[in-house]
Amino acid sequence: MTLEIAYWIALGVGVALLLLSLVLGDVFDFLSFLDFDLPGTDFAATPVFLTATAAFGAGGLLGLNAFGLGTGGSVLVGLGTSVVLGGLATMLFAVLHRQEAGEGFTTSQLVGATGRCTLAIKGGRTGRVTVQHGGMTRTHAATSTEEIAAGEEVLVVDVVGNLLKVAPA
Repeated sequence: MTLEIAYWIALGVGVALLLLSLVLGDVFDFLSFLDFDLPGTDFAATPVFLTATAAFGAGGLLGLNAFGLGTGGSVLVGLGTSVVLGGLATMLFAVLHRQEAGEGFTTSQLVGATGRCTLAIKGGRTGRVTVQHGGMTRTHAATSTEEIAAGEEVLVVDVVGNLLKVAPA
């Protein structure tokens, strides 16, 4: 097998697997050992690795055929291309990862929050409260062991399912 064939294989395999990983998503989760953390990011490195593999093949082919370099020179061009394009792919995927939505809201995050009773709560019965959280006002069904009149301030002490347990604040 010649060096040129090896470069073509690296280019073909890298591009094919990169396209498959982008189209099919989680198919390449078995490559999770390649995952690494960059400061402020947390993403799978598989697409970056596949980009670098394809870039190595493309750079090696450029070194051999376009620049007329020998084995050593073409390997260096391939490695340089791999590092540059792998770095660009890392930055691209880091930017894309930052654009993803954060974790969703869960009612358990409301424990300790204060709100206002909007529908009176009789002891042991269900009423309604509004609670500010994450810049949004949320209305929830609530229960309390004590009587709470509409308009009173409340403290969320527990969450059972979607039902808030509150106490007067």
